[in-house]
Amino acid sequence: MDSVSATELSTRVRGELRSSHAGETGAVWIYRGILFVQRFRLDRDVRRFASHHLDTEKQHLCEFEAIIHSFRGSLLLPFWMLAGYLTGSIPAMLGADWVYYTVYRVERFVDIHYRKQITLLEMNGSEANHQLIMMLQHCNADEIAHKDEAL
Repeated sequence: MDSVSATELSTRVRGELRSSHAGETGAVWIYRGILFVQRFRLDRDVRRFASHHLDTEKQHLCEFEAIIHSFRGSLLLPFWMLAGYLTGSIPAMLGADWVYYTVYRVERFVDIHYRKQITLLEMNGSEANHQLIMMLQHCNADEIAHKDEAL
């Protein structure tokens, strides 16, 4: 997304973007937690799964960080990092099924979250919202693929 000014975004939309930015930050840390544990468990399938998804989540995070000048980031970002890391590392200690189930549940929630955000933005049809809708739809498609792959 190129240039979205803060004045073009409503307070509610900025809050939603803050939430998604925090969520993508947490997602990156979920996969970092999984990969940390995989240094010891050595499950190639889980490692490949987590590495691939980490790359995708990093791309999503970069997209949000490219527009973060339009909204204030979450003050709780360190909490989201820790929560994400624990959400990834604890199931990874318990085994592959726990990893896949956790990712499925997280991505199921994210799918619903993104769909609600897209609906909110569609109700206010500005050009800035159109650009955000396209970005959110792209991210959501990846999250749905992650959910399906985890299942």
